[in-house]
Amino acid sequence: MKRFFFDYTAENQSLFDYRGQEFGSPAGAIEFAQEIAQSLKHSLSTDWVGWSVEVRGADGEKFYSLPIERELLGAA
Repeated sequence: MKRFFFDYTAENQSLFDYRGQEFGSPAGAIEFAQEIAQSLKHSLSTDWVGWSVEVRGADGEKFYSLPIERELLGAA
């Protein structure tokens, strides 16, 4: 198991994950980041559009960055 960290970043701010989560592979961590992004995209409390969820290893290496984008209304 390897520990991955999920930071939220925007143009002029960052929210750092200091605890992280353990996954067996980077693919599991990326899937978790996608779930986070979907949850934030549909959040009613804050507008997260323009932010990204970044997946990093314990050594700080960035594995993945997923931007949170607004969904098109009325898309089927």
